[in-house]
Amino acid sequence: MPRIAIDTMGGDQAPGVPIAGAIRAVSEHPELEVVLVGPTDLIEESLASAGCEDARIQIVHSSEWITMADSPVEALRTKPDSSMNVMVRLHKDGAVDGIFSAGNTGAMVASCSMQLRMLEGVRRPAIALPLPCGENPMVLCDGGANVECKPVHLLQNAIMAASVLRCAYSVENPRVGLLNVGSENDKGHSLAKETFQLLEKSGLQFIGNVEGSDIFQSDVDDVDVVVCDGFVGNIVLKTAEGFSEELFQILATELGNGSGDSGDDSGSTGALLERGLQRIRSRFDYSEYGGAPLLGPRGVCTIGHGKSDEKAVSNALRWTLRMIETGVQQDVIESIRTEMEMVEAVRSGQAESSASS
Repeated sequence: MPRIAIDTMGGDQAPGVPIAGAIRAVSEHPELEVVLVGPTDLIEESLASAGCEDARIQIVHSSEWITMADSPVEALRTKPDSSMNVMVRLHKDGAVDGIFSAGNTGAMVASCSMQLRMLEGVRRPAIALPLPCGENPMVLCDGGANVECKPVHLLQNAIMAASVLRCAYSVENPRVGLLNVGSENDKGHSLAKETFQLLEKSGLQFIGNVEGSDIFQSDVDDVDVVVCDGFVGNIVLKTAEGFSEELFQILATELGNGSGDSGDDSGSTGALLERGLQRIRSRFDYSEYGGAPLLGPRGVCTIGHGKSDEKAVSNALRWTLRMIETGVQQDVIESIRTEMEMVEAVRSGQAESSASS
């Protein structure tokens, strides 16, 4: 039976929301066991308040926790008994099959990378952000794990993100696009141009450059993985979040004003528009996926939004369970080895050709 550990002290509404999400997840997935990591007294209080006595929910005590304001690396050193560090150690020791935290992202990346170590051949960690786009999500990689990248890091971001879609969503040959300032092949700075050349040499289905305007278009059906460094990816994420929240607030206000003036009943145009707005909101709601996989470390690690609610936590655990069951880790290892060998072979062939001429 798969076991997932949760950092109960991670997130803006900890520990109540992470625990509530865990309770919801085990009720929806009878094959799942959950380990709640954090102060025992707080966890027991939350479980008692929810009337939960499910034997599939266990507790592992920790006396400390990492806040959003803590320095990631410093927190690892000064708070060894934090809920996040204890959770990662459980995974390292094989006590659990996967882990989830909605806490400090930098600390989660550092803790997983340093304690679990990296998969064979992987240079840097990356966050694979699922973005709503049709039946299967589009994956943006990297969403903020590594802000200073070399071309080989971006190549590996593409390889790892393609593994996620291939294993977790049965997308046989994911189409990869490089986020750039234009679609032409020669666009961008040196990092983009050099990455473009590497992606062309790989065995990935590389379709070329994509622009920011392509990411959220519902009729765009030619890219599955959008590759970028963590600096750009995190800005894309935060900009999209801020814009969508403000847009939905404006629309809700205007619809409220309109329906109030018309005096129509529930079948009115205003009510119909409001229901449509809710459907649109669900497409852009991060809680639909709940979390994003942290790729690279030797483990199944999922990172949630700090504002995660019960639904988001529950869905993040569902996503983590899917990652465990579909063997993404092994696919990443094999794909990294195969693709890097292919790139090196093409480079060697080009070098020999240049030398002979």
